[in-house]
Amino acid sequence: MRGLRVIEKFLDGNSLSSPSITHTPWELWHVSACAYYRKDTIKICVNKCAPIGTAGRAWSYPGYVIDRTPYGVLPHEIGHHVDFYKSHRRGKYYGDFSIALRGQTGEPPITTYAPNDAEWFAEIFRLFITNPDLLRLIRPRTYKELRSQFEPVFSDRWDERLAGAPERTLKAARNKIEQLRIVA
Repeated sequence: MRGLRVIEKFLDGNSLSSPSITHTPWELWHVSACAYYRKDTIKICVNKCAPIGTAGRAWSYPGYVIDRTPYGVLPHEIGHHVDFYKSHRRGKYYGDFSIALRGQTGEPPITTYAPNDAEWFAEIFRLFITNPDLLRLIRPRTYKELRSQFEPVFSDRWDERLAGAPERTLKAARNKIEQLRIVA
């Protein structure tokens, strides 16, 4: 529900259309991913999404760079929706908006889930919705371009967005920020 409220606030605040969102129970879900976008529709199987990561190999955390929880998956799919509608040429679930943005900014993916420009954009857009300050710090050119076209939902600092996150998540975010400062 929290993810739904965030994307509704983002879409309303930016005068964007809202896709229909359908939850499918685990036993009826026949797709390897936990969600997908097709024109005007997001389908999600909440039970297939990642739980909040607090230890071990589980790193998903709401508002962090890696967020495959339902809270992060819905904004990721909204990224496909925005890409589709901001594009002049459209594919099945993406368009040329994401391709142009990636070419313009030249910035690398924020996660390993970026096999193409559409997924690069959806992951970036997820973070723009859930923790825009963190995106601003780790992908400043992409943030600037998105910010020129969209109004973020949140205006607080990245670490305030991650209040309550495990220390390892906060440390990983600090490391990503510091790595960019060293390169710049």
